[in-house]
Amino acid sequence: MRHTPFRTTRVRTVGIVTASVMALGLAACGSDSTTAAPTTTAAPTTTAAPTTTAAPTTTTAASSSTGATGAAAGTPLDVKESEFKIDLAPTTLKAGTYTFNVTNGGNFKHNLVVEGNGDKGTSDTFNAGQAGALTVTLKAGTYNVYCGIPTHKGKGMDLTITVT
Repeated sequence: MRHTPFRTTRVRTVGIVTASVMALGLAACGSDSTTAAPTTTAAPTTTAAPTTTAAPTTTTAASSSTGATGAAAGTPLDVKESEFKIDLAPTTLKAGTYTFNVTNGGNFKHNLVVEGNGDKGTSDTFNAGQAGALTVTLKAGTYNVYCGIPTHKGKGMDLTITVT
C-alpha cells in the first residue's frame, strides 16, 4: 500500500514528538550518578520604603571650574524667580562661597545661572513652586545672574552682581 504525503508527514510528526517526550523524560530522571546536582535558592526580595519629600538640590561651581560640581556650604542668599524677574538682595557681595537658595514663585520652569570671571554655575530646573540651591565660590569681579531657560533672560530675568 502506498502512503500519501499526508500520512508520511503525520508519521514524521509523531516520531519527532515521541523523541522529544523521551528526551524530556530522561532529563527529568537525571543521571545514574549518586551525586545530586546542587540546588540554588533565590535571594529574598525587599521593597524600599516610599519617599515623600525630595531634598533640595545643591549644585556647586568652584571658582576654578566652569561647571557644576558637588555640594558645599556657603553664605545663604535667598533668590525668588518669577515671570519674568529675579529678586536677589544684596547685589554687592564680598569674595567667598555663597549658596543661592532658589525658589520658583512663578508659573513656568526656571533655573539660575551665575556666570562671570570665567566661571559658570547652573542650578537644576525647577517647576512652579519648587525650590533648590546653587552653591558657588565667587572671586572679585562682576557676575551675570540669570535664568537659563531659553528667552527668559531676554524677558528680564537677568541681573548683575558685583563681588569685591
